[in-house]
Order: sequence, then structure tokens, then C-alpha cells
Amino acid sequence: MKQEYCVELIEEYEKVNFYSIKMKDAELTELEAFFEKFPEGCECDNEIDVIISWIDQIAERGALERYFRPEGKYGDGVGVIPIDVGNKIRLYCLRLSDKILVFGNGGIKDARSWQESETLAAYVKMLINTSRFISSRIKDGTIVLVDKEIVGNLNFTRYEEE
Repeated sequence: MKQEYCVELIEEYEKVNFYSIKMKDAELTELEAFFEKFPEGCECDNEIDVIISWIDQIAERGALERYFRPEGKYGDGVGVIPIDVGNKIRLYCLRLSDKILVFGNGGIKDARSWQESETLAAYVKMLINTSRFISSRIKDGTIVLVDKEIVGNLNFTRYEEE
């Protein structure tokens, strides 16, 4: 299945810029789609509050490595918020530097690992692919990380196994 998407800037802070994946023809970014799943007043309010407080902390201090638990392969920058034990909700993201964070999507952990979860695996694989695409474009010079900005072609196409 062919998926076309882009990475777009969603929030700028003094120490970090937040980006999110946005699927072609989608109204919402993946981060917005994540929060839409957990409306205020749902039984997950406390866990969503924990995630929001982590996001606020990252906005204030930067996307420091210690704020994320690695989820992809070593060195690809894919991580999860929160790193708190016992939280069942996962929000996946791609940390490109202390100053650049790309949000993906997430949901309720419904398996031992993301690899075993039909829902979560798709979100993590999307970020792993995005990390690979961005790294490749950095190597060939078509994307440059300048302070808190990703400059260059941020449109991607991936083919997901059926």
C-alpha cells in the first residue's frame, strides 16, 4: 500500500521545534489524530495528562535524549513518551536532535511490545521509515538540519506491506 505524507512544523519554542507527520489528504496531523482518540473526560485522562506534562517539559527544556525511551533500532531516533512505567498509552516520536522532535501517532498498548501490536506497529514503522528517509536526504544534501529547523524536501512516499 502506497502512503504519501509530509513532515510539517506544528509548534516553535525557544529550545525546540515540534513537527508532526501529516498524511496526504488528511485533515489532522498524526499528533492531532492521537489526541482525538482520547477526548477530555475519557477514562485515560490521567495518562494523557502525563503525556501532556512530558510534552510541556520537552517544550521548555528541549528534546533531550533522557526524555524518551528508545523504541526502534539503535540510532534511528524513534522513541516513546512517556517513559513512565505503568502507563498504557504510548505516543511515538522521532528525535532528530535536542532541538527537533517529530511526532507520530500512538495509542493504547495492547500487546507485550509494539511489534506484536497491529495498531502500534504501524505507527512505529512509519517513524522508522521517516528516520531512514530523512537520514538519506541529509547524506545527499537535500535536507539540512539548521538549528531548530528541518530545511528541504519533507514529502515522503512509503510502501507498506499488505
